Amino acid sequence: MAFQWVEQIYRQIGWRILDPEQKEWPPKELRKESNSDLINKVTDLFVRLTKQYVFPNGTEKAAEMEVLRESFHQLRKYRNSVLHSTFFELKAGGEVLGYLRSNPKVGVDTETGELIYDQEEFTAQSVHNKLSEFAIQMLTLNLIHTQLIHWMPFERHELIKHL
Repeated sequence: MAFQWVEQIYRQIGWRILDPEQKEWPPKELRKESNSDLINKVTDLFVRLTKQYVFPNGTEKAAEMEVLRESFHQLRKYRNSVLHSTFFELKAGGEVLGYLRSNPKVGVDTETGELIYDQEEFTAQSVHNKLSEFAIQMLTLNLIHTQLIHWMPFERHELIKHL
């Protein structure tokens, strides 16, 4: 669910850039994009917007958005590994003691040739820990969305003159 929220914020940012007056509801652009494409396209739209208008902190926010791109690609990859994993119950004495998440894709260490397995004990705490790694980025994305709203309407800002 946390990743769906991230996707929704990206869609909101993209919608506000592509349709600032929000005339079309529901917004149709960016609805069919893959997670990866959505993150890339909205980041590119945002950075392009900050190069078009003189926003008081536009350069700073564009740089933050670029950093978020890589962070959310990492979160997307983790989400996909969870979705495509196999889960095993660990039992002893007839009781379930826990769960193991195992991604069926096996990697190979290019230096040693050893197989790399993506496995972890799967608990509410392990998910919480992973999401906690991205809490600051999620807050930053939300603040960028709020900043975008405060920049609106964009036309009240000076256009950047390109040579």
